[in-house]
Amino acid sequence: MEATAANHAANPATPSNLSSEKPQAQSGMALTAFPAAEVNKEFPKWLRLSGEYRVRPEEHTAYSFAPGNNDGFFLSRMRLNLEMRPTTWFTAFVQAQDSEAMGIAPAHIATSVKDVFDLRQAYVQFQKGEKSWIQFRAGRQELRFGQERLIGVSDWANAPRVFDGFRLSLGTNRDHVDVFSASVVVNNPEAFDQHAGGMNFHGMYGSFSSLVPKARVEPFVFWRALPLVKSEEGTVGDENLWTYGFRWTGKLPMNFDYTVEAAKQAGNYSSDAVGAWGGYANVGYSIPKAPLQPRFLVQYDYASGDNRAKDGKAGTFDQLYPSNHDVFGLVDLFGWRNIAQERAGVEVKPLNRLSVNFDFRNLYLANGNDSLYGSAGSVLVKTPATGAPHRDVGQEPDLLAKYDVRENISIGAGYGYLFAGRFLTEHSAGERASIVYTFATYKF
Repeated sequence: MEATAANHAANPATPSNLSSEKPQAQSGMALTAFPAAEVNKEFPKWLRLSGEYRVRPEEHTAYSFAPGNNDGFFLSRMRLNLEMRPTTWFTAFVQAQDSEAMGIAPAHIATSVKDVFDLRQAYVQFQKGEKSWIQFRAGRQELRFGQERLIGVSDWANAPRVFDGFRLSLGTNRDHVDVFSASVVVNNPEAFDQHAGGMNFHGMYGSFSSLVPKARVEPFVFWRALPLVKSEEGTVGDENLWTYGFRWTGKLPMNFDYTVEAAKQAGNYSSDAVGAWGGYANVGYSIPKAPLQPRFLVQYDYASGDNRAKDGKAGTFDQLYPSNHDVFGLVDLFGWRNIAQERAGVEVKPLNRLSVNFDFRNLYLANGNDSLYGSAGSVLVKTPATGAPHRDVGQEPDLLAKYDVRENISIGAGYGYLFAGRFLTEHSAGERASIVYTFATYKF
């Protein structure tokens, strides 16, 4: 996503039920651009076409922290949406997507980067009127909850995540509970995207604005059940991972705001007993009447690591299915597993439609006996069996600017630079990594 975590924290009251996730044709975005506007003139009022086109050139240095392992490429993403709403109680939505990566080295192609023209969403939704207290959605769809630290679509990716499954929402925008049963869809650049057999990810997510003044409290519980996983000792068995916790976000007097999220994990990973946890907290301070309307943010993140290999206990926090962009820096190298972060940032608005963010992060391993994990959750740099004497991963300053040219057109640029810490210099090639990019998004 082009917005930073600071932007999300500044808007803590965003609901997470189905009514807040309507497709673009329902979002209030003016459909004034060709071709959608012209086509919609010929369609009945209950049938609407919309879409989005995004481009993003990127330049990366030091893949795998190796000197000279650089790459530059051009990402493009086209979405076409068709919404059918013949009655107030029934909606059908179909979204096709084409994600291309031009000029990228074959070694750097991932399923999150390229996915040739495919079906991204296709669902039906039932509800009783516009303000119904009950909604049911079935089919291929997005799942977004809270700040998307555990469940999100990772929309910054060129080929974002979706799920096949069912979702029931009970309540209103202020107070509701979502219940879902789904399976993540695996992108395949050369064939139709499919999920693994059966529904294997289930959960409940509440969102309540009436419990605490000027705050939203979001308790949750998730259960992932996967077959044929391998324990630390190599034993093959089933996974039953339970994740439960809460997110609490709100506003304080004198233009302060805050967010706290914590999650505990239990269950089994084959023969290993799971015991892990993660959380983060931030405090923001805004000066809306000052020049540039600055907002300052301080934040701390933590995710547990495994203390000892092959001891029958799995202590590494599992980030599930997050939206990780900019969580641990614009370079987007790290996941929410065995990591700690100290972050400070400021957002300013030189113009009404222009926002500029600067962030500085200090990153280090939570546990020196565990490895460093990438944004997708897999091992990025392995820690030796004797452990890492130094846990310092590095420091990263980031600069991001975004300008909303019109309601449906936005442009921007970002730059991130990771100064490698002693853990990286001692256990990898140790080169500093960076990213620079520009983007343009056009919604029609």
